[in-house]
Amino acid sequence: MQTYGAVSTNGDVTPSGTTSPGSAVVNEKSFSYSQQELLRLIGQHLNSLGLKQTSHMLTEESGCRIENQFATAFREHILSASWDAAQHNLESLAEVLERKDDIPAIKSLILEEKYLELLEAGDKVEALKCLRVQLGPLDLGSQRLEELSSFAMYADRSTLYAKAGWPGVAGGSRDLLMDKIHEFMPADIMLPPRRLTCILQQAFEYQVQKCTFHNTSLPVQVSDPNVSFLTDHKCPSTSFPSHCHQVLTEHSDEIWHCVWSRDGKTLASCSKDASVILWSFSPDTRLLRKAHVLSGHRRGASFCSFSPDGNHILVCGSNDPQEAKLWNVTTGEAEADIKHHTDDCYSTCAWFPDSKKFILASMRGYFALCDIRGAVEHTWDGVRVQSVAIPRHPAKWVYAADSLKRVRRYDFETERAHDVITEDYPIMSMSISRDGRYALVNCATQGVHVWDLETKSQVRRYRGLTQGTYTIFSSFGGANEDFIASGSEDGKLYVWHRSTSTPVCVLSGHLRSVNSAAWNPVYHDVLVSASDDETLRVWGPNEHPNDEDGDVASPYVQNGKEDESNADRLFSVAELEGDIDE
Repeated sequence: MQTYGAVSTNGDVTPSGTTSPGSAVVNEKSFSYSQQELLRLIGQHLNSLGLKQTSHMLTEESGCRIENQFATAFREHILSASWDAAQHNLESLAEVLERKDDIPAIKSLILEEKYLELLEAGDKVEALKCLRVQLGPLDLGSQRLEELSSFAMYADRSTLYAKAGWPGVAGGSRDLLMDKIHEFMPADIMLPPRRLTCILQQAFEYQVQKCTFHNTSLPVQVSDPNVSFLTDHKCPSTSFPSHCHQVLTEHSDEIWHCVWSRDGKTLASCSKDASVILWSFSPDTRLLRKAHVLSGHRRGASFCSFSPDGNHILVCGSNDPQEAKLWNVTTGEAEADIKHHTDDCYSTCAWFPDSKKFILASMRGYFALCDIRGAVEHTWDGVRVQSVAIPRHPAKWVYAADSLKRVRRYDFETERAHDVITEDYPIMSMSISRDGRYALVNCATQGVHVWDLETKSQVRRYRGLTQGTYTIFSSFGGANEDFIASGSEDGKLYVWHRSTSTPVCVLSGHLRSVNSAAWNPVYHDVLVSASDDETLRVWGPNEHPNDEDGDVASPYVQNGKEDESNADRLFSVAELEGDIDE
């Protein structure tokens, strides 16, 4: 470990008390190299806060100069537009640069700034002189010199700013110039700008990544007045959707699937009772209200999908032959019954991003591309499909999980298909993350797996749930899709952080198998589960945390009415305060 006096580039002193050029006289204290760096960062930060006298006192007492004296003078001359002095300082710094051939590049940056500032001030004569006499010999290339000379043609500043991609002096062009120059300078000679703030920002972002219940899309900034450096960042478990706010009992048979519209304001639930119920969501109360009942699915409704624009919903039936139905979400009226053959059975579907086309598929070997009226535009024969998903980008791809325990990517434009995922067990359901990068699959007897669709590799397996051979639908969720929720045959709802294999929440309340989990895509603190016990449960934050006796203080709502008794515990949370696994 180096001690004070060993780093001459910082203007340090020798043990006898003599100083290297430009250094301050030091006391008897001795600091390790890392301690010196920390003192320099603190001094730089004090300067940025305007506490220059305090920074000077720190330098005097510690004997540790913030940066090389020539680097300090160089920065001051750049920021004050003393261009000749800045170039002189640059020559002094040349000895400590790792690459001497960087000098012309730095000089060209300085002179281009000088040239543009002269144009901004309206002094075209001096600007062109700078271009011809100073920039010309630097071998910038004829194309760049022509581009720079063209800037002199613009009479008004706004055009100059736009064409040159330059913000002007008032817009902080000199600070931006220093940021570019810093890329050439060794850090022990000239500190990178705002270095301490940058380190704190990185530390805080890491803490957010490790926070079990962090669930907001707002950018993390250390300048936020709510950020504290005195303790690690940790969101409370009460802010997470782990508390049952509402139980819906309108269905009269098993509920097989539920899904949100893209705007997060409508939920659809499919049931064995041959109906689909559309529920209207109130962002204010975080509760659902029945809006429409879509009836007529003779053998039960097993799957549904909202069009991306939210105007239509496509409903598929069970494995028995029956048509798919296209419904108008606003009116609740059926617009089309889609059936191409007498033995057709559509068990899954997905919309293209333009809301004008969709995919219908089934395990009976039918896989078709249809227009909004249900007319078939293209078919892929012999493919027994269990689940389909279409990413937002590129819109031409269709991912399909089939009976051969694989997921294939189909391109209907080129009529080509490629294997992407191969599992050892049947794939029961599949969904794709919002960015189209990851696939979430539920495998028979295995549970939930996440795959990277670009690298075609399995990222993680999630433990805890009970998954047999029934179809269970899982969901990415949270503001940044950092979470995964899945039903389970043991009647519980499991929630994981994507970075850990063990659940962060296990939610109880359903009496039979939980078939589907749907995380609201807009209101990220709302999660819905659907079960064979004929109920839907709406989960949200616990706005009334447990009292001292440990009882749940808040009631839940059943079909719009509060139940004050709360006779059964609506949820149990496991590992709520645990850290995320590596």
